Amino acid sequence: MSLTLNLNSGQVAQRKTFITVAEWTEGTSTQLREILGTRTEDSSMELNADIETMTDVRGITYTDVNKTEPQQTFDPYLIIGGSNLGAYLTEAVLKNDIQAYTNCFTIYQIAAFSGNSTDGYYAVKHANCSIIPTAIGGDAKVNMPIELHLSNDITVGTVNKLSDDFTFTAASQGL
Repeated sequence: MSLTLNLNSGQVAQRKTFITVAEWTEGTSTQLREILGTRTEDSSMELNADIETMTDVRGITYTDVNKTEPQQTFDPYLIIGGSNLGAYLTEAVLKNDIQAYTNCFTIYQIAAFSGNSTDGYYAVKHANCSIIPTAIGGDAKVNMPIELHLSNDITVGTVNKLSDDFTFTAASQGL
């Protein structure tokens, strides 16, 4: 399966069409999802590539990418009423329960500028991710900036809609 842009020639994809969704299990079986980015002005997935550069005896420089460690920061991540993730992370931070946010999230990244509600929107699913709060507090509003550390345990597929109650369908092998 490959990504096909659903844009006219010269048209630029709007930032709101690159969607990040966190999924986690609360308790023993309640699965929750939240679309991230509410009241966050800027957030980009950073690749954090491990790069090795060398110049051979002929003077030619080679660059190898050994791996990437993708992450995405949401700052601010304001504590907003109705946010299940905000409540979950606040409790974990106040109890210093680092196991509550270490390797226990699934992160979906949806390219809403690729596809449609009939055929599905291109998406990747990262299993066993961490969402790490970096602080809590603020001046007038309570802010808890978070960093998503993606696992690279990736399944490619599609989602059927652009809301947190989507169905993810893994791509068939060989597409």
